[in-house]
Amino acid sequence: MRALQVDVRLNTRATGLSVDERCVETDGGPIGYDVLVIATGAVPRRVEGVRGSVLRTVDDAAQLRANLGPGSRLAVIGAGLVGCEVAASARQMGIHVSLVDVQPAPAVRVLGPKVGELLARMHIEHGVELRLGVGVTGARDGGLGLTDGTMIDCDVVLEAVGAIPDVGWLTGSRLGLGNGILCDADGRAAPGVFAVGDVANWAGSRDEHWTSACHQADRVAATIVDQPGPVPDVRYWWSDQFDVKLQGLGSPLPDDDVEILFWGAKARPVAVYSRNSRLTGLVGFSAAGAIMRLRADVADGTDVGDVLARLAS
Repeated sequence: MRALQVDVRLNTRATGLSVDERCVETDGGPIGYDVLVIATGAVPRRVEGVRGSVLRTVDDAAQLRANLGPGSRLAVIGAGLVGCEVAASARQMGIHVSLVDVQPAPAVRVLGPKVGELLARMHIEHGVELRLGVGVTGARDGGLGLTDGTMIDCDVVLEAVGAIPDVGWLTGSRLGLGNGILCDADGRAAPGVFAVGDVANWAGSRDEHWTSACHQADRVAATIVDQPGPVPDVRYWWSDQFDVKLQGLGSPLPDDDVEILFWGAKARPVAVYSRNSRLTGLVGFSAAGAIMRLRADVADGTDVGDVLARLAS
């Protein structure tokens, strides 16, 4: 980094920000700036009374793997994409897995009930014990208590109930805070201040996926040097579970209209989301050939009937 004339301050924590004075307060002293990019990410949300493992860093992943040996019993709290991915990986290691969520199906908050049912079926077929529609009352010796009065026997507990933008140090900074740092469509939170990644809320949307962080970084860098940035891209994410690669395009809402069709010779499930008969997103189960060619259609909000006809042909 020295060759690039980059001053790296490791083991230094930001503790405050003065927008007016263009100064970041740290535990190692103040640092002035002309332009500031905030990329502090997010911190794991925790479940009261549990104190299980979390998964945000490489070290977290290594520790979780070290705790899971032959015959281990793992309870995963939270059936979002991270919880489902860990459950799938653990089952492939031969570990008994219980997946717990207050919702009636996995990832239902984001993908809706129809795709949630497909995910539930996939996990059941691979031997995951689903405990859905119940909450957690706390950890006990050798187990996890649930709100229905039952208990899950487990050796390891993973808390996978989402993350909270790391903005506590910005209290009093006069930046807009609300589910992250509030930014415009170019990532600008204040004059000379930008935010990217999990901590950033761009024009009312906060995406926790590395593809979004990469696009945001490119756009902010171009803005700082007064160059044309990349055009806004269609939101894209993926998730590997068992032998299936889930891929999603767009920003559908859970209450959008959803059509499930089975594409290709292997009848791969594809969910087609629409609002007012216009395409809003797609989710495919190992169906990249079906959905990735429809990126422009998602961006344009193509008539959903036309999209369904092309997928069925």
